[in-house]
Amino acid sequence: MSTKTSAAPFSFTAEQRGALDGWAKRYPTKVMGLIEALRQVQDWYGEVPLAADGPLAELFGVTRHHIREVVTFYPYFSHEKAGKYRVAVCRNLSCHLAGAGGVIERLEKALGVPEGRATSDGLFSWEAAECLGACDHAPAFAVNDELLGTATPAAVDAALSGCRSGKPPKAAPSIAPAAPKCGDKALLTRGFAEPKLHTLEVYRKFGGYNAWEKARKMAPADITAEVKKSNVRGLGGAGFPVGMKWETVPPKSVRNVPHALVVNADESEPGCFKDRVILERNPHALIEGVQIAARAVDADHCYVFMRGEYAAQKRVVEAAVAEAKAAGLLDRDVLVMQGANAYISGCDTALLETMEGKKAWPRQPPPFPTVVGLNGWPTVVNNVETLMMVAQVLAVGGDAFAAAGVPKSGGTRCFSISGHVERPGVYEFPLGTPFEDLLAAAGGVKGGRKIKAVIPGGTSTPVLTPEEAAGLKLDFDSLRGKGSFLGAGGVIVLDDTVDMVDVLFIIERFLWVESCGQCTPCREGSGWATRILDRMRKGLGAAEDPDNLVRIGENVTGKVICALGDTVGMVAMAMIKKYRADFEKRLGKR
Repeated sequence: MSTKTSAAPFSFTAEQRGALDGWAKRYPTKVMGLIEALRQVQDWYGEVPLAADGPLAELFGVTRHHIREVVTFYPYFSHEKAGKYRVAVCRNLSCHLAGAGGVIERLEKALGVPEGRATSDGLFSWEAAECLGACDHAPAFAVNDELLGTATPAAVDAALSGCRSGKPPKAAPSIAPAAPKCGDKALLTRGFAEPKLHTLEVYRKFGGYNAWEKARKMAPADITAEVKKSNVRGLGGAGFPVGMKWETVPPKSVRNVPHALVVNADESEPGCFKDRVILERNPHALIEGVQIAARAVDADHCYVFMRGEYAAQKRVVEAAVAEAKAAGLLDRDVLVMQGANAYISGCDTALLETMEGKKAWPRQPPPFPTVVGLNGWPTVVNNVETLMMVAQVLAVGGDAFAAAGVPKSGGTRCFSISGHVERPGVYEFPLGTPFEDLLAAAGGVKGGRKIKAVIPGGTSTPVLTPEEAAGLKLDFDSLRGKGSFLGAGGVIVLDDTVDMVDVLFIIERFLWVESCGQCTPCREGSGWATRILDRMRKGLGAAEDPDNLVRIGENVTGKVICALGDTVGMVAMAMIKKYRADFEKRLGKR
């Protein structure tokens, strides 16, 4: 009879334990610090070791099963031990159009390992990322969530060389170069030519925090009334009137519990990157908007939930918060949280689940977050740009703000534009501006080619033909009238060289990879659609495949909890209806 010596129990070092304790104490509940603590463990070990589940569960007051459930859900946590430096190349639509496939092939050859596996020296691993929020740098790449710009051969080689020498590159936010001017009605971007607009000193020269000083003297209900008068709508995708959302928060006389305000900075929709740009260039506008909104809804806790890939932007916002706090400008503290690189966390209720240290499974309303949100508290979730615009509303007045847009959609908004345009970037225009004006600001179609299609609000929005885009007004209601959505303002222009089968494959693959798996129609439908489209791309499509894709779409749309699942169907049905010839060209003999 033999005996086995059991392995020594896993333990963190004293220094590591101190860091993890800090996460457990940072927020109102221990488990709110779990995701960020797990990120740190991943960075220490290249994985979250299975043996660490016990100590982590004890520290955060959850089960070991809960720890492993979270680790296996979020993309940030490796399925096998990752390299010290994780190199990510975006493969989504705008980056694909700019040659991401060749970059990925070159990187794989250079490192000599399959995706996700560490090199023999443990230095590197690589991944084809679904979105890095940097379509203006397509094809974009990052090392350890430090966005390093366009993945030219020279840039990638320099990044790898720096890592080998122990000097990994850090992202430098694009706070110096100015976005092209977009007219005299710009609100958020009017100071972008100033290299140091991100500092408190320069921001105040542009009238920064004057709106907050005004709001401090106003009753909360009067702030909300001014916001309602402005017709400002949510600029993260849904377009719901901001003041109306705030009014659904029950007063503390009804629910005497803490209230929360959460900034949704989990910008992960392919084609959308405006929040990244305005955060890094004008962070104090966000902080000012947060203070105004928090006063209006009587929030006790304020959080900025940042997508995991925005490392540099997180540093910029945290520095701005520290400046504002030191200057005595904050009535309420603002804490910056970081996610774990899951697109689904951008859905408001899934975001709250992430903040609570859980899988990002969207909740089925009602109740809505404004009644039962973070930790069961009434919670307002607003997009980055939305809250920046709230500061502008108070600065110029609700009536003046409304006059800058169109009925029911007041003010300006920042549009991300990428794909086949000469100058991809962020451009601010009044809502209701013709699409042609935005396209002209971006330099027109690249190479002077013709437009084949326009995706108006990120890849989750149904495509428009050139005829539908001609004369189109860029506002929420006009896009709905065309059978699509303004979404988060992520415009992707596709020229006449693209094949829509390839385009739809990339979109459906993204939705399949990013599906949280909670709803069966979405989980299975996105996978079926991806496999059919992959077969069609190879010229092996069956005659019934286009109709099967439509049928899948009909069986998913409206039968799921969140918008991701609806997108699986809406995007496919619109693309096949409008570009069926492209799909029929891919039918092979079977």
